[in-house]
Amino acid sequence: MSSSSPSRSPRRYYILAALAFGAVTAVIHGGALRHGLFMDDFAHFNQLRECGWSLRGLVDACRLELVGGIIDLWWLPETTLRFFRPMAFGLMKLAYTLVGWNATAMHVVSFGWHMAACLLLLALLRRLEVPPLRAWLLTTLFAIHPGNVATVQWIACQSELMVTTFSLAAVLCIAHYRGWREYATPVIEGAARRSFWWLVAACAFFVAALGCRENAIMLPAVVAVGEFVHWRQKRGRPALWLLGLLGVIAVGYLGVRAYYLSGAALPPRPYVYPPTDPGFVRFVFDKFGYYLLGEFFLVAVVPIGGLPYLREQALVFYAGYALILAMILLLAWQHRKRHSGLLGAAWLAMFMLPVLPAFESPHHLYLPGVGWAIIMAGLLEVLGGRVGEAVRHRRRFLPGLAITLCLVLFTLLDHTYTYFALDTAQSVESRVADELATAPSGLHAGDTLYVANLPLIAHYAQLAVRRQTGIDNLRVVPLNWAPRLLGVATPSELTIIDDRTVEIAISGDRYFSGPSGSLISESTGVPLPKKIAEPLQCKDFTVQLIEQDEAGITRLRYVFHEPLSRPGVHLFWGSRTRWACEVPLERTADDAE
Repeated sequence: MSSSSPSRSPRRYYILAALAFGAVTAVIHGGALRHGLFMDDFAHFNQLRECGWSLRGLVDACRLELVGGIIDLWWLPETTLRFFRPMAFGLMKLAYTLVGWNATAMHVVSFGWHMAACLLLLALLRRLEVPPLRAWLLTTLFAIHPGNVATVQWIACQSELMVTTFSLAAVLCIAHYRGWREYATPVIEGAARRSFWWLVAACAFFVAALGCRENAIMLPAVVAVGEFVHWRQKRGRPALWLLGLLGVIAVGYLGVRAYYLSGAALPPRPYVYPPTDPGFVRFVFDKFGYYLLGEFFLVAVVPIGGLPYLREQALVFYAGYALILAMILLLAWQHRKRHSGLLGAAWLAMFMLPVLPAFESPHHLYLPGVGWAIIMAGLLEVLGGRVGEAVRHRRRFLPGLAITLCLVLFTLLDHTYTYFALDTAQSVESRVADELATAPSGLHAGDTLYVANLPLIAHYAQLAVRRQTGIDNLRVVPLNWAPRLLGVATPSELTIIDDRTVEIAISGDRYFSGPSGSLISESTGVPLPKKIAEPLQCKDFTVQLIEQDEAGITRLRYVFHEPLSRPGVHLFWGSRTRWACEVPLERTADDAE
């Protein structure tokens, strides 16, 4: 690594880097401009428009009413997730206001946050004296890391982009203030310090990060590791007062958070795995391995179903897990007096720790991904030798070859994740909403839409249809989820027995099995077939289990409390050929009245 001070890097270097990251973002993530709102975006959009600018108003907007508010699901309990992210929601509300509540423009805002995070990561790598070209290439890999695709392309993940940006800014300010470096000659304590305003800025950025996402609470632990390395390099005692100051800010944050959330309890499973559960330790351990595979081996992180699948491939899963851990520990030991060794491992682990009890999600990789980049810098140095060493000719090309191969692989996987995952998912959600919104019978205020075989990806159909039609009090009630995430893939049938009774049946796949069955069992603690062994009384109807086998449910009957033919009721059926086809209901003259 170069021993030149990053502060002397020409301004042109960062300007060219910004242009390069902008071009990379446009090429890799530009397809997101075709997308509108997606899933959580609908809830955030409505809540941000309705909330005020006060702290209380922004905190109240930080919620997801997953069941009972966003949509009615008779097989799951009502669930509301509450967060304390007023800074993130305030910045999102400001951005929405400035762009005229335009979803396409909000994707551009996400690109801006992503570029800011990349530039700050580049500055941190240069501060750790990674050579300029290698630092730029590593940051480019971060910019196009397949695990970050959803984070950059989904508006709801702007809070993750923000917390990463502010956390990087805070650590950079502390690094400047304390004089963190790798190879610079030792200096007497305090001689490397910069202006007191670096400290003020660091505290301000830490507060901003805490207001964006909860995992920022781990920043003092990361700084403590940086100070430990600083001490190991014989550059003075660790600044315990600095750690104490950051700790006071963190404790203050927890107090304010508890006050505004009124002591809200942790969400239930499967959203958060409770520490009191007997399987908690194994879940957290396996989840950490899953995320490491996502960071280093580019394994796709799939909510709900991803971890159970990997557990079924136990040999491959735990072998890959052990290999990555061994690499990280070896690098940390070899570079134990260097920030590139310990700081990277600490950043990766510490910022990953708070999200491990929650269900799997790809956006959890973004903030820990900074640690991945620092670790990769250390690995590339081992492959190629430190600048200035006498190395064999062939070793000089290993880092470049490794980065080139990663760039090609990352680009290919990015397009795969974008066009075959995100694009498909958003397309299905949009098509379901389109078919519901354009029902031949016409939708009116107060209508209820019963949907059989609703794709799980269309969980926010109620909000999407309301936005598309401009009718605020429509109600969507799924009779069931489609057996697969994106819809029905095997023969199925819907039978109207009479004006109050409907049966649905399927062959091949099974209802409420696979990932959806796991989600229901995790949420209720009872497998669905057992839950409806006796007729289950719901708000709108009674559900009866008619047929099942060892694989799952094959036939269900719904007996409605009120006639289906009454005004304001619509019945939709999803099949292999239609996402939501309206089923005609005969209405009598009495019904019309």
